[in-house]
Amino acid sequence: MDIDSKRGRFMNKIKKGAVAAIVCFILMIPAIPLHAADQLDERIYYILVDRFVNGNNENDHNINVEDPEAYHGGDIAGIIDKLPEIKQKGFSAINLSPIMVSESYHGFDTTDHQLIDEQFGTMEDLKELVEQAHEQDIKVILDFVISQVSSSHPFASAEQVGGYFDQSLSKLEITSESTSYINDAIKLWVEEAGVDGIHVYADEPENGELIDRITENLQDQAFVITEGTDRSGIAMNHDFQQEAVNLLSNPGESLEPLFDQEYAFTANGINYMESVLTSRFAFEAVREGYHPVTRWKLASTLLYTLPGSSLFYQGGEVPMDNGQAEPDHRMAELNKEDEEIIQHLEKLSQIRESSQALSEGELELVGQAGAMTVFKRTSAEETMYIAVNNDTKTQVVPVEDIDSDMQLTGLLEDDIVRRQDDGTYRIALERETSNIFIVEENKGINWFFITMMVIIFGGFVAFITALNIKVKHRTK
Repeated sequence: MDIDSKRGRFMNKIKKGAVAAIVCFILMIPAIPLHAADQLDERIYYILVDRFVNGNNENDHNINVEDPEAYHGGDIAGIIDKLPEIKQKGFSAINLSPIMVSESYHGFDTTDHQLIDEQFGTMEDLKELVEQAHEQDIKVILDFVISQVSSSHPFASAEQVGGYFDQSLSKLEITSESTSYINDAIKLWVEEAGVDGIHVYADEPENGELIDRITENLQDQAFVITEGTDRSGIAMNHDFQQEAVNLLSNPGESLEPLFDQEYAFTANGINYMESVLTSRFAFEAVREGYHPVTRWKLASTLLYTLPGSSLFYQGGEVPMDNGQAEPDHRMAELNKEDEEIIQHLEKLSQIRESSQALSEGELELVGQAGAMTVFKRTSAEETMYIAVNNDTKTQVVPVEDIDSDMQLTGLLEDDIVRRQDDGTYRIALERETSNIFIVEENKGINWFFITMMVIIFGGFVAFITALNIKVKHRTK
């Protein structure tokens, strides 16, 4: 049975289970309103707007592609043009870099939180983006920076801070007036433009209470992702990023440290390998002397199977590498996509979307051999085993506590693991590969499939033989 057939059977099984679970839930308890934050399970594609795609030349003001500090022409219209491709790659949300009026192409030095930079388009353009994204079941998230502002911002304080990208900027002055201004700005983007989430860059403790106010005000309207604060809620998992890059940039490192309690994977955490603020993961792999495509496939398997959401920075699918240990703000090289990574992401997305275990199941580390790690995700309906071999050679990890009448069926790669005489299930992976296994009933040898293959192959051989005989008769 091929991988598509397995996946089809798996998805039908999950759909039936999900329908039954929903019906039982509705019948047994009254409806309970859920906050937007309680439902976050997204594959997020981060877009540095000015360095993505230029879709409208009419808003190209002061463009200079030769100057790394100038605007290069990316805009909201360009994002709209690329929505079908983003959807095809399996992403369920896009996160836009700051689009508010600022002094720089990257937008992290805001001068007005309530206006769109005309370089990127208009409010009508943003509304169209949101509308078209929603038609393709893609959520839209906006970056919103309050940890620092331009000195020309109406609520800039006299205190200077070291901002992102080595800028010297001002802190946002926190007063009742500025708090009202910020809340009005967020209300504008959520209620008028219709965005689904706000990604807030803040400082603790200066902006802590403001973050609480923002989150409280939005509630069911939109979710809030936070950076730079220890407030509860949805947050970028920076500790995971640093450790994962160290371990996955070269083979031979065990991934076991990632499962230490300190990383505390949660349903509302966002795991990532690179961002607009970090160096490229591909650069880290190449610097160590290893193939970035292989490294990215292992990393993406991990990102799609751990609890929480995942974030990919534009160009990761190429994979882009600026050759420097600093953030990569070049135009996205979308014409150089690596088909191997794209296909891998599409498979992962299909599996994640159809799996209750991966979206909400418990996490448990179950086995380790050399630098190969096996962990499982378990929900009420299913169990998944995820195997990632970061070793330089083939490794085997025995897994126990699986019923004898079950088998492990590979979903990323075609593989079936059955029970051994000692009661274990031995998961074997070649070096620098990964697979996801679903636990299902042991189907035994598929004699029907084998018989059909014999018939088809035999018929093909008979056809070729008859054709050769016919040709020989004609040439006599």
